[in-house]
Amino acid sequence: MSNYEEIYNEEKREQLILWEQMTNNLFPIKVNETVRITDSSQIIQILNTIGKSKALNHTFVPSGGGSDLSSALYSNESGLIELTFGTSREILNLESLTFHPIGENPEWWYFRLNALPFHDSGVYETQEKEKDKPFNSLTEIERNMKYSGEDVLEVAPGVYKDYSFYERGYIGHNINGDEIPLPKHASVVTRRTNGGDFVIFAKYSKYNQSSGTYAGQHSWVSGEQFEKLIKEIVEELSSRSLSE
Repeated sequence: MSNYEEIYNEEKREQLILWEQMTNNLFPIKVNETVRITDSSQIIQILNTIGKSKALNHTFVPSGGGSDLSSALYSNESGLIELTFGTSREILNLESLTFHPIGENPEWWYFRLNALPFHDSGVYETQEKEKDKPFNSLTEIERNMKYSGEDVLEVAPGVYKDYSFYERGYIGHNINGDEIPLPKHASVVTRRTNGGDFVIFAKYSKYNQSSGTYAGQHSWVSGEQFEKLIKEIVEELSSRSLSE
């Protein structure tokens, strides 16, 4: 075993202990089955605990890819919440948060954040939507685009402009023809208007180490189907371990 592998394995061991401790602290009474939470205040509290914990996380987004969750708060838009991933921000319409403590190894314990569709910002022209094709007939790109939402520039709390203004670096011209710079606190935000689900695993989990999980497959199936898939993986790994 190389020195790098030894260091990585030790970091993983420590991180999974922290992940187990964090989830145990979130649920003082040990849980062995799925826990579903719908209270938005409690969900935000749990997401903040995850984001600020020494137990590193990785969050897979519905349109493919992922990032490390930093924090959560109520959005400037009524009834919505906002997630932060470092300097990136996402707004979603919360439905529920579920915790899935599958097996004995905490690297397979994960959270699923379920989000519902909500209104567009009105910044972009509404295009007539094509008749929905069966989900199973969509290509990977089409599936991910289905959950991509809209990127907008927030120039004041809850006030949006076209993303292109961010790329230009100014929001218009004054009467003298001079460029009007972006407001000091203007920032880009992704509004997940089409809904879609997020899953949060320990950063050192096998799920995060597999490049095949980055296409957003977790959002192509229901929460129950995804849980069944993870259970099958855990059972297969357990069987291999016993036969060795």
